Amino acid sequence: MNNIRLYSKVAKYLVVDSEQHQLDTLLEWCKIVYNCLEGGQIEDAKVFLEQAIIEAEKPTKD
Repeated sequence: MNNIRLYSKVAKYLVVDSEQHQLDTLLEWCKIVYNCLEGGQIEDAKVFLEQAIIEAEKPTKD
């Protein structure tokens, strides 16, 4: 997991704090799902992925 690099295509000054928080939260969910998959916990990964999707669909608070 440490070998993965994520680069934003949007300049940092264009990202609103609430959007940055949402991106940070989604990144944490992705790490959880990835670790579940690496550990062979497929059913757990599905549950966490579903939760990540729910979080991603929430509107940001401006």
